[in-house]
Amino acid sequence: MSEAFLSVIWRILPLSFLEQWVQNVFVGPKESDPNLEKDFVELAESLFGPEFQVQEHHTVTKDGYILGIHRIIKSELSGKKGVVFIMHGLMQSSEAWIASGKRSLPYMLASEGYEVWLGNNRGNKYSHKHIRYSPNENAFWDFCIDNLALDDIPTMINYVLQTSGSTALSYIGFSNGTAQGFAALSSNPDIAKKVNIFIAMAPCTRVKGLSNRMVRSLTTSRPGLVFLLFGRRALLPETLFWRKMLTTPVYIYVVDRCMNFLFGWNLHNIKPEEKPVLYSHIYSFSSVKTLVHWFQITRVQRFQMFDSNLNADNFEQGSYRTYLIPNYNLAAINCPIALFYGGRDTIPDVSFLLTQLPKSTFQHKEEDYEHIDFMWSKNAHERVFPKVINLISEYL
Repeated sequence: MSEAFLSVIWRILPLSFLEQWVQNVFVGPKESDPNLEKDFVELAESLFGPEFQVQEHHTVTKDGYILGIHRIIKSELSGKKGVVFIMHGLMQSSEAWIASGKRSLPYMLASEGYEVWLGNNRGNKYSHKHIRYSPNENAFWDFCIDNLALDDIPTMINYVLQTSGSTALSYIGFSNGTAQGFAALSSNPDIAKKVNIFIAMAPCTRVKGLSNRMVRSLTTSRPGLVFLLFGRRALLPETLFWRKMLTTPVYIYVVDRCMNFLFGWNLHNIKPEEKPVLYSHIYSFSSVKTLVHWFQITRVQRFQMFDSNLNADNFEQGSYRTYLIPNYNLAAINCPIALFYGGRDTIPDVSFLLTQLPKSTFQHKEEDYEHIDFMWSKNAHERVFPKVINLISEYL
């Protein structure tokens, strides 16, 4: 109803007039840092400098989604060390990985001579097109973690290898990007053979849930309630509206408070002066169904495929079930794995994950790190990223 009302107002009044009115009445003048509004290519060229080539590529999944993939290579190189593929987290895009500029992992890898590719999940800013469906149709948003892992990841990895002329690559994932990696590599041995090492940063399979008790109760609700609250298309698309309308200090305050309210994060490891650019590139579209999938995983405490029987009861762990949804068998992954996790991260159940993986799995724990610190911490370029680069060099 609200969307319909706003759409009528939008048609009556010019958008520029509405923007100016809201800013003048509610938030005041906007800041003018050009990096706040730049897309991936523009942002990388601005933050990294002219010695790097930044490209945008596209590939199509077997079910028709057109995925955007970004490539970063150093211009003056006679040869490359290897190929690295990096995957973002939930409700993000490839922009999030480069927003910290020359302290970012993609920059450090490209500077070392690696060919760096960054993927984008279906539905987000760079993968917002389908050969048949429009983003205004429910069918466009009918996807979950299974689709991101079983369709998007193989499609992008195969494209990267074919385009780069390589036979293998290193996979780096953050948060939801690790869940896609675990799911894809455990269920697709052919793809796992093409990955020389899987590096999972803030790894997520079975998760602990939200820290706020009131909000956490939502994860135990029937999926129908979640769809009723958020719809069946994009998850929280209004975020982009408020990002555009609020002043940068107000927007930063809102993001900080939301992260603390939902996850209990204090974000002390992120430089305050970098938050305007970081937070401007933190959000992109994903589906409500993906959120429902995570809620199902949290509810049953199993890293499993999506339960399409939305009318069924959500059973307590250990109680009788009339049917079981297939788990992703993490023990079936046949490539080396490295885990980087934080002592103050309230989301991943790392203890569970370690029981599922080989004892040879590399582990690195940063005691004072929260979830998002593995992309944006003020010292990740000193304490984490060099270890990642060393691991990649060992498995080339």
